[in-house]
Parts: sequence; structure tokens; C-alpha cells
Amino acid sequence: MTANPSGRMVAAILLLAGGFVVGVSALAIATAKTLIDAGVAVSASDAELLDDLVAVLPFIAGFAVVTVAAAIGLLAGRDWAPSIAGAAATVATIIGFVGLVLVIVGRDPFAPITAAGPSTDGIGILVAFTVLYAVVLMALAAARPRATSITGAAA
Repeated sequence: MTANPSGRMVAAILLLAGGFVVGVSALAIATAKTLIDAGVAVSASDAELLDDLVAVLPFIAGFAVVTVAAAIGLLAGRDWAPSIAGAAATVATIIGFVGLVLVIVGRDPFAPITAAGPSTDGIGILVAFTVLYAVVLMALAAARPRATSITGAAA
């Protein structure tokens, strides 16, 4: 069986980048909540949006940790890493796709409550992360060992 180690490396680098950005985002959400609780003035709609994000913050932070752990496992050559990386990338790709569908049908999860249409920031975030994790899936597929025939030629 032959494998493409560069696919594993690409997947690891993309997972590290994505996990880092998601982790920093989780930290930013927690910091914003702390500041608002301390008395920083914000609009009511921003406070409501932040409350919605705080409700899912453990899942966001957990996803960041799993993604970074999978990336480190891929870099270290661990056998369990491709499975965890594939699962995390699959979840992210599906969530990103659903988010894009919601934007298309007019239910933008990133738009302020008072917005008339989808926000360009929301669309950009969804497209970037959906593509990033879809590329991780492709890199992991390229890194999988390929079965060979009895004679050693590629099947």
C-alpha cells in the first residue's frame, strides 16, 4: 500500500490554521462577554447576539481543541489522527454548507437583527471555513493508502 504524506501535511497545516482561528474567536467571544458584564455599553441587538454565541461557546472551544489535537496528531504520524481530523472536517463542512443554505434562503446567522439582507462578512466567513475544511477532507483522501494488486501495480 502506498500513501501520499504531503496530503497529511496539508491537512495538518489547514487544521492548525482553522483551529487557531476558531480558538481565537472563542476567546474573543468570552472576552466580549466579560467586558459587557463589566459595564461596557453595547446595543441591545449586539448583546442578544453575544448571548446566543455564549450559549454555544463550549462547542466552539471544544471544536477548536479537537481540531488542533487532530492536526498535531497528523504531524506526529499518529494512527488515530486521520479519523479525528476527518470527523472534525466533515462536521465543519456540513455546518458551513447549512449556514450557506440559510444565507441563501434569507436566514443569515451572522446578520444583525436589523439588517435587511445577508451580511458580506457572514458570507465570507462561511465560504472561507467551508472551503478550508472541504480542502482538509480532500487532502486526507489524498493521504489515504491506496490498495495495490498482487503484482504490486496500482489497482
